Amino acid sequence: MHYLGIDVGGTSIKAGLVNEAGRVLESRRALTVADDLNGFLSALTELVRGFQKAAAIDAIGIGVPGLHSSRTHIIETSPNLPCLRRVNLEELLADQVHIRTISENDANAAAYAEFVCGAGVGLRHMAHLTIGTGLGSGFVLNGSLFTGASGYGGEFGHTVLNAGSARQNAGRLCGCGNHGCVEMFVSATGIVLTAEDMMREAPESLLHDLEWPLTSEKIYEVAVRGDAIAREVFKETARYLGIACANLINLLNLEMIIIGGGVMGAGDLLMNSAREIAQRHAFPSAYADCRIVQSKLWPDAGMIGAAMLARDR
Repeated sequence: MHYLGIDVGGTSIKAGLVNEAGRVLESRRALTVADDLNGFLSALTELVRGFQKAAAIDAIGIGVPGLHSSRTHIIETSPNLPCLRRVNLEELLADQVHIRTISENDANAAAYAEFVCGAGVGLRHMAHLTIGTGLGSGFVLNGSLFTGASGYGGEFGHTVLNAGSARQNAGRLCGCGNHGCVEMFVSATGIVLTAEDMMREAPESLLHDLEWPLTSEKIYEVAVRGDAIAREVFKETARYLGIACANLINLLNLEMIIIGGGVMGAGDLLMNSAREIAQRHAFPSAYADCRIVQSKLWPDAGMIGAAMLARDR
């Protein structure tokens, strides 16, 4: 049997034909039409029909960023995709292609992929963090994907890590409207903001020679070249990541935290320090139960997870 997994992003839609074991047989991409529902649905339908010509598809799974209701299956809001506000995407697509379709939050889909065929196979309590432009998160608790009372659970990136104080300026403003969210410190966006803060006090840094706008990739390249401030940026990002992991470990007594996403190209610059900080702040006995590892399925986790959810639902 074959399943189609679709991972909807802010700039592109990635789709893959996946077998029952979670192996990607073929993948394709299309540009995301973010502000026009008809254009978005047309691009999605064309993508699916391209796969239909090559193989029989038993079900489709769609991973979508934003708040997805497990009760109504409506996407309540998707900040980077305004056309999907209050939309039942699985119903709209199924009507076009006549294939059973399910939808889920994209970070939950990625967590499910790691649980059923990635780094988390055999576990019952795990978290998956996707560090990209923002910070996505999904959780498997007691052997099941955790989505909360209505499907909105697991938004760890929008828990507050540093809100500032009454005597100081408020913490960094997040796209969700809150201040000091985890993703404003642990993400590509957070890396750039941290670099800009540090550069003000370090005119000698090679970061000043970079072409603007700054990106986490450019900052990483300068860090690899040995620039002390660029390396300090990643050390500070790792500190916040470690604190975030310690909070999850103390709260949920996890067996594993799996970390993926584009920022993880920085690898050891983040992971080693993050583990040290997590160990420092977590209960020793709880930390001993939990491994912090990199994703086995990135960058296909969201696509594979959507397909596996279609298989299992």
